[in-house]
Formats: sequence, C-alpha cells, structure tokens
Amino acid sequence: MLLSQRPPSWGRIRLMKTLLLVDDGEVDIFLMKRALERVGSPCALFAVRNGEEAIEYLSATGRYSDIKTCPKPDKILLDLSMPGMNGLQVLKWIREQPDLKDISVSMLTRSVEPADAREARRLGAAAYHMKPSSVSGLEEILIRVVQEWAAPAPGAAPK
Repeated sequence: MLLSQRPPSWGRIRLMKTLLLVDDGEVDIFLMKRALERVGSPCALFAVRNGEEAIEYLSATGRYSDIKTCPKPDKILLDLSMPGMNGLQVLKWIREQPDLKDISVSMLTRSVEPADAREARRLGAAAYHMKPSSVSGLEEILIRVVQEWAAPAPGAAPK
C-alpha cells in the first residue's frame, strides 16, 4: 500500500526510493507516514503488517505480484516483534534470497535485549533502531535511514 510519496529533495538521493515498512502496529505505520511527510523524504512508503506479508511482497506473489504497484524496495524497516514470523526470521529469509540479500534492512524495535541487537547484526541488519513513540523521534530515524542508503548493506557485494 502506497502511504507517502514526495518529490526528491535530499541532494545525493535524486530518484524516488522505495521504503518497505514491515510492522504490525497501525499507530507505528501512521507515525511513519506522518514523519515522512514532515521531513519531505524522497521515498515512496509501502507497508505490510507481518512477516508472512513481507515475504509475499518481497517474492512478488499473491496480491503483491504487480511490480508496478509493489516495487522492489531500496530499503526495509523491519519490526522485530510481530505475531507469527518475527523480524529476525524475516531478516534471515531476506539474506538467503540471492536477489534480495543486498537490500539494506534496518530493525525497528522496543526490545532492550542486547541479544536481539547482536542477532540482528549477525544476520546482516544495517542498523538497529529503538522505536520512538513520537513523530519527531521517527523523523530522526528517517534522516539516518536515508543516509544509510548511501552505505552498502553488511555482507553486500561491492558494486
């Protein structure tokens, strides 16, 4: 689902980027949409509500089979704690897919467990962000996320 689309305005990022948000929280999705609008982010936001939907979207199957309306993301923001397949399981699956393994994935979480952060990094997460409860906190994360697009994903092949 396309949630936000703004014209590019951030210098080095000239083309519209695609951001996939994988989060089961309606409030978190709403806050992300609001934060993208406020920072004037040069990206189109698509959201899915759980790990299974993320895999369906990334596999371009089922209701996500039209790549014109569901493009391959340039960046994934992945909630750690979701019912069913959790964020770490989705991240592991992404890294096992040859055509997806170079996509930068950042984890979003409320978990304060150091083991979660270590495991996310081990599986190839580019970043591990604590989920803020405010739009301004998400704005800060989004600014960092856009900056991360310039850096390769851990374990990614050099281009």
